[in-house]
Amino acid sequence: MSGIDGYPISALGTKCWLLGYGVDPSEGAKLIFRTLIEEMDLAASRFRADSELCQVFNGTARREAVVSELLFDALEAALRGARVTNGYLDPTVEGSLVALGYRADFTSSVMDGSLSLGSTCVVLPPGYKNVLLNKANRSVSVPEGVRFDLGSTGKAFLADRIRERIESELSEPILVNLGGDISASQVGDYGFWPVKVTDDHSLDPSGSGVTISIAGGGVATSSTLRRSWRVGSKTVHHIVDPFSGTSANSPFESVTVLAGSALDANIASSGTIAMGVDGPEWLASTGLPAFAKSKKLGVRYFGEWQRFSSAWSFV
Repeated sequence: MSGIDGYPISALGTKCWLLGYGVDPSEGAKLIFRTLIEEMDLAASRFRADSELCQVFNGTARREAVVSELLFDALEAALRGARVTNGYLDPTVEGSLVALGYRADFTSSVMDGSLSLGSTCVVLPPGYKNVLLNKANRSVSVPEGVRFDLGSTGKAFLADRIRERIESELSEPILVNLGGDISASQVGDYGFWPVKVTDDHSLDPSGSGVTISIAGGGVATSSTLRRSWRVGSKTVHHIVDPFSGTSANSPFESVTVLAGSALDANIASSGTIAMGVDGPEWLASTGLPAFAKSKKLGVRYFGEWQRFSSAWSFV
């Protein structure tokens, strides 16, 4: 999923774009974009030994460990995702991902072949209910063994954060796209942002797919195809079912959701896949506009998607 033009950078193991509304983003907006991405990477990456996340939450029990405002907010968003999805978006699945072979940044791991392992083991996560946040003193308490992976919510949380900061400081309408998690400024009743949802999930705006028009808010696509790898004869992916410790067995290869924020859209799209066979019924219960794709089942629409489909073009 991507915008048509804009200011692109490679970061967070993916492609990131910043778009202005009808004009190029200002230099001030670009600076905020780069700065907040760098801050998030240093605060919350599980692939950096020097990140705050890895330094503080390294498997040792912590009692009211005071963390930065950014990491606290990112953890709060992750726990919200877990609660909303009845535990399926559990941010304590780091051990499960490592056991499946996802031990380093995906791009570098694919290039050096480290994700292609001969065997894996099943590791169940400690569980999000073991994580206690204290907003009063910005502290986090965890028992021994807890390590975090914020991949299910982190980029969407950051996309909203970047958009809000640029709007607040520069009063500039903006669209932020972090690897398919999109947060867009509201541009009024007659304005819209074109967004390409590509069939191959490559984020290439020239790829085939669906072009939709949004007046603002969030869009997210979660897929089992873009971050998948071989383990012996088996294909696994990065969305874990925390109740089995293995890659979720979803009837869909991809789910695209529209919501009021990138975070809400991503919670719904990733949660649907994580829930496996229970995902479609849960997604329908949210009422959010969405569509899901499967080689076996074709395309299935949810919520208000079809009612508004006349505003979208298929190319």
